[in-house]
Order: sequence, then structure tokens, then C-alpha cells
Amino acid sequence: MKMLLSFTKGKSLAFIIFLFLLNASSKAQFIDSLALFVVANDVSLNVAEEAIYTRLSDMGFIVEIISQDGVSDASTEGNSLILISATVNSGTVATNMPGLRDLEIPVIIWEPALYDDIGFQEAGSGEFNTSEIEIVRDDHPLAAGFVAITSFEKAVTFGTPAGDAIIIAVNTADPAQVVLFGYDKGDEMFSGPAPARRVGTFLLSDAADALTEDGWALFDESVIWAMGTSEGSTSVEDFISGIPAEFILHNNYPNPFNPGTVIRYGLPTESKVTIKIFNLLGQELKELSNNTESAGNHEVTFNAGNLASGIYFYRITAVSADGKRNFVDTKKLILMK
Repeated sequence: MKMLLSFTKGKSLAFIIFLFLLNASSKAQFIDSLALFVVANDVSLNVAEEAIYTRLSDMGFIVEIISQDGVSDASTEGNSLILISATVNSGTVATNMPGLRDLEIPVIIWEPALYDDIGFQEAGSGEFNTSEIEIVRDDHPLAAGFVAITSFEKAVTFGTPAGDAIIIAVNTADPAQVVLFGYDKGDEMFSGPAPARRVGTFLLSDAADALTEDGWALFDESVIWAMGTSEGSTSVEDFISGIPAEFILHNNYPNPFNPGTVIRYGLPTESKVTIKIFNLLGQELKELSNNTESAGNHEVTFNAGNLASGIYFYRITAVSADGKRNFVDTKKLILMK
């Protein structure tokens, strides 16, 4: 005998499905991807490293924590991303991973002394105290559009990357000190072409235990950009021309907000774009966009003046004009009145 759901149960099931899809799209975009996280002591993570581990896990990564003493070139096999904490001893890591410079896997590093070993620069790295950085390349996805990275002053990493470094942010007091930068695959570093995407970032040893939403947005975008496929790799020229190499939905800014916030997104090709706002129950509240838009970077403003304080979500659906590529992503908005 066929069983029928009641209307109430049907709504509950729909809500559960919505939350499942929301979580999968907004947090777990790298489901089952393997990430190797190199730290000083794999049985005693500091607070910042625990926060980063949680962030990566929420993104869908299967994260392996490995100590600087246990890491080797062989331990990187099968991984999609390598991250190296500033708690490590750079000499130990460089000795145990002699192939790090030539590793054909994306690498994100915030141990400044390793910048020399991995070939970003000849010399010139260190740390300074700050709570803000200056974005100097806000057209690149790595920028994420933010400057206030920590809730109070912390020591952060800087380097002096050479070659074709994509310089995103610098020390507000000394622009020669670069605190966020990247190399696309094939870009010239000091030591030669980058074998895969590389990111040098500001986290240092404990900065992540005081990151603002803006700071975490920068971290998230670093991971997303580093994980870009070679087919969708992004050159400096792409960003100068304003054409991103892949679909991307940025974190809204400001967030939290009252009552207006800006949602930015990038299209690699002409696409039909829909952007909608939802509440916690999965109910659609507003459609911000429903248009065919050209390739490039776009933004739309959301005014929540008629809504109560709380958590909301925005979702983008984009389908390329030729129907061969599609993109769906969802992110969280926090309205505080």
C-alpha cells in the first residue's frame, strides 16, 4: 500500500533536503579531496591550526595532519593540496621534502622562511604586527575584497616574492612587505616556472585564532584559487581583462551587514544568472538577478531593510550560453540591526 506524506511532513522533508544541499554547496565544495597539512607537532595542534583543520574539513577535504619530522616527498602522493603551517622549522621541512620546490600539487605556505626554499624569492621575509592589511589587487579572486584580517593586532607573515608574483596585499606601513600573493602554474618565480599554483599568505603561527570573517574569506579564497584546475587556471592577463577563468561566488561584503551588502561573482563566459535570497527555512525571499550576463566580474546589492536580524543565504545559479557549463553555490549572510 502506497504511503503519502502529510503536508507538514512534506515541508519538513523539503527543508531537510534544502539544508543538505545548502551545506554541500556552500561548505563542502571539495568533497573527498585530500589535503596534507604539515605542522610542527601532529599530536599537539595550536588553536589556530585546529581552526584551519576545521575549516578545511568543512570545505569537504579529507585532511591528513603530518608532523615536520614525518613529512617526506612520498607523503604528498595522492593529495590535491599541501598546506604548511608557520609552526614548522623551515630547515626541517626543506630537508625532509627536497622535492617541495618542484611539487606538481598546489601549495599554500605561511612559514616565511620557506619562501626562499620553495623558490618564491632569493631572500627577504619575516613578520610584523598588525590587524589590517592593504589590498592592492582587488580584481583577483584571492583578494576577496577585504582588509581587516584579525580582531586584534597579531604577528603576520610577509615576503618579497620575485618574478611574476600576483601581489594581492601588502603591509599598510611598508608596501614592500607582501602579505598575500600567488603564482599561477607556469608563472615565473625566483627559481623558475611554478609547477602548480602557489600561495604565500599572512597567517603566521597563531593569526588564525583571531581571524575576522574577512580574514577567513581570504583564507577560503586562497584555497579555492589554489585548487583551480589547469584547464581553468587563471593568468594575470585574465584578471587585467576582467575575465575570470572559472565561475566564482565571493563572500558578500560587508558581512555582518545593516541593511545593505554587496554580492560579487565572476563568470568565465556569457551565462544565464539567477541570484536568490533564502531564509533559514529554505524559503525564497527575493530574487536579485535573473538575466543573461556577459563574461567578467559582476556585483549586485542586497538591501535587507525590511527583514529582521538573523542568518540568511544567497544562492547563485549560472548556466553558460552554450549549455556546457553550469555552476551553483550558496553562501551565508548575517544581518545585524
